[in-house]
Amino acid sequence: MKAVISGYYGFDNIGDDAVLKCIVYGLKQRGIEDITVLSNKPIETSRKYKVKAANRNSLKEIFRAIKRADVVLSGGGSLIQDKTSSRSLWYYLGIMILGKLLRKKVYVVGQGIGPVEKKFDRWLASIVLNKVDGITVRDQLSYEFLLKELGIKREVEIAADFAINFPLEEVDDRVFEKILEKEGIDLLSQEYLLICPREWGNFELSRVELARAADFISEEYGYRIVFLPFYHEDIEESDRIATYMKMPSDILTEKYDVEEILAIIKRSEFLIGIRLHSLIFAFISLVPFVGISYDPKIDGFLHSIGEKSVGDVNSFTAESILERVGDILKNREDYVKKMADYLEELKKKAEMNFEILFK
Repeated sequence: MKAVISGYYGFDNIGDDAVLKCIVYGLKQRGIEDITVLSNKPIETSRKYKVKAANRNSLKEIFRAIKRADVVLSGGGSLIQDKTSSRSLWYYLGIMILGKLLRKKVYVVGQGIGPVEKKFDRWLASIVLNKVDGITVRDQLSYEFLLKELGIKREVEIAADFAINFPLEEVDDRVFEKILEKEGIDLLSQEYLLICPREWGNFELSRVELARAADFISEEYGYRIVFLPFYHEDIEESDRIATYMKMPSDILTEKYDVEEILAIIKRSEFLIGIRLHSLIFAFISLVPFVGISYDPKIDGFLHSIGEKSVGDVNSFTAESILERVGDILKNREDYVKKMADYLEELKKKAEMNFEILFK
């Protein structure tokens, strides 16, 4: 079987890099070796993941890749939404349309769906998604959006984010010490809490509230506060929050790959995250965490593990964070056991993203 993978790949996006690694790993485990990824940086993607790659911006290369393939996989990530832009949505739907025109099997796999707000976008998404050969989504909210909002008539399976099954055995804990040496900070002798921010038109008050919560946690529990930016623009956001803090903190400023990010998270005591995959990485590492929502995908993931956010990115308070952090730390053992049970459940669900190909 020859497969083409379409998604937001080749943009140095930590979450999507983790998803792609898990898709490639899962396909190769099942004997599918001929894999082509549509990428913004095809040479780098080909080298990094040991796959073929085509320029996602070249219609000629996309056509050739799909023409020689048997199946087209759209996912994972949040591709079916127009919050980023309608143009982005049309691009991914266009890949699916081309796949069907070339008489290939087309699957939407492991995606978070929505929001799709524009009338034309909803109509187009509904038409295309009703024509694909199979759909799996990563959470219940995406499932409901497909059925209720887009009117999808075909069967939809609720699976999980591909990154749930990231091979943690490939994370070398020794890289953690190299990271600290590179950053010039000492975290080996103290416990630390990570903050993974995201700029989303944030009100200044939200930065003040997050800084207040961080100060209290540092004073009350003795944790060093460390900002872990997932993307370069998050460094500036981290700095904005840190300027409101009274307690000392560190900001990790180097560029790290998925395995290095996971090594940092695995050694932490707690994580406060706005980035979706910061929460997923904490979850699979069984590190306690709380999430702040900026998008329905955050709520969708938290809902799937019996949790909810401590508030919207522009409406949460320091108190809402501290109440949840206190509850978790007070019952840490029970919390970790509950997360471990959910993790086993979601690992099985994540496998459904591949099972749909062989039905």
